[in-house]
Amino acid sequence: MKVFVNNTLFFLFFLSFAINAQTVFDLPKIDGSLKFSQEVSVVVDTSFHLTVADLESRKLMPVSEKVIPDLGWGKFRGWVMMKIISKENQHLFIQIHNPVFDESCIYFYLNGKQVSAVGKIKKSTQNRPNSFRLLTVPFFFKKDSLYQIYISGVSKFNPAKFPIRILSQTGFNEFRDTENLYNGLLIGFISVLISLNIIIFFFFKVRVFLVFSFSNLSFLLLYLYLEGYLFGHAFSGFLFENQIFNFQYLIYFSFQLFNFVFVWSIYRIYFLEKTRWNLTYSVLLFIGITEGVLMFFSPIWENLVSHKQVIIVGQIIRFEALLSNIFLLIIILKTWSEKSFSKWMLLAILPGWLSYVVPRFAAVFLHDTWVTLPFLYSISSIWNVLFITIGLFLELSRNYKANVEKVSEKELMPEDIPLPLVLITPHLSKRETEILQAFANGFSYQEISDAMFISPHTVRTHLKNIYNKLEINSKAEAIRWVIEHQ
Repeated sequence: MKVFVNNTLFFLFFLSFAINAQTVFDLPKIDGSLKFSQEVSVVVDTSFHLTVADLESRKLMPVSEKVIPDLGWGKFRGWVMMKIISKENQHLFIQIHNPVFDESCIYFYLNGKQVSAVGKIKKSTQNRPNSFRLLTVPFFFKKDSLYQIYISGVSKFNPAKFPIRILSQTGFNEFRDTENLYNGLLIGFISVLISLNIIIFFFFKVRVFLVFSFSNLSFLLLYLYLEGYLFGHAFSGFLFENQIFNFQYLIYFSFQLFNFVFVWSIYRIYFLEKTRWNLTYSVLLFIGITEGVLMFFSPIWENLVSHKQVIIVGQIIRFEALLSNIFLLIIILKTWSEKSFSKWMLLAILPGWLSYVVPRFAAVFLHDTWVTLPFLYSISSIWNVLFITIGLFLELSRNYKANVEKVSEKELMPEDIPLPLVLITPHLSKRETEILQAFANGFSYQEISDAMFISPHTVRTHLKNIYNKLEINSKAEAIRWVIEHQ
């Protein structure tokens, strides 16, 4: 089975490079929408000096191997060129489904002469060719005329991707309405779940619900950014074209760090005496915060680095993010048999991981269409938020009891947590032993609350009962008791 899977993946990888399409995009009469997926020529200009005239003089340009031309990371201006011949006189829209370009331009050429152009559209540009949030340029195509369309984009620390659509007026209206409906439902759904988690936090005082809410709020801002909802406004220039900071990276790294802290706060109790795990978490968190601060202030230093150095920066950021996700995945798998929440967690994160793979192989199965990452992120994030919320609520319902002083040991301990030290605790329940061990290892009331899905008040009540049973009066005595009885 393993050999079959590996061979299948290799075959798909080969096909994704082997697919070719027509060089000239031959347009019939378009009544609806058409998603462009044919060959386009690509050029990476690290000098920022190439003009359309320079590109026109070139007889040969490299052809993109991907359905969505992706020129990768780096400090350059990316160019794509496509040839279009229309079978009818018709008004169409050329749409670039990538609003995060720092600057983008579109030039229309006919018989070597420029017939139209839209230049230097930035994130703060309010007067766009079309009021739609994605760069959408109207153009009249004459019958049987061969046009060269040049599109440029500067993306700095984001991959320079060029998802291109060609739409009629009817198709554009349908696409706009569908997008608005879909995004409205998505934003509304996630907003409801965020509000639900915040309400649960305020009622039960279990902090992981609040951290999870912040993570989802950060994703919501990131999605609005990736889909262009934050551009073309009066505030856009201040947030995304500032000479000191760039708000984009605060959104991105906040989303990553909240996720990281959220998962570790739940599972940390499983690694009480495992110094290497705690050290790994601290190092990864420190690196993530350092990267976030540096990238937030990237406008100050980005002009001092070269194209290759920008690539290195991007690789380091991706590698750290990969390590962090692998670290969390290993934690989830190691606690698979002990904690039921791990199953919900793994189920929740898998679509997000697969969203990195699908765009690459979508070309194999869908030759005339493509999938953009923001769309995949939105689907996987709805899945993620829903299943983690369900898992959190089920854990809370198992562990939380209004009257902790009257519940039995069986009710307090729905699942066993392996302790790094074996305590001789003839007078304590399993839950009390667990809390005493965590408390003696320096966990605060709130940290124990996060890990066990009980309120800090419940933790205090348990500790009060422990002190009474053991006839001790302080944390120092509790630590001494643990040392003597392990």
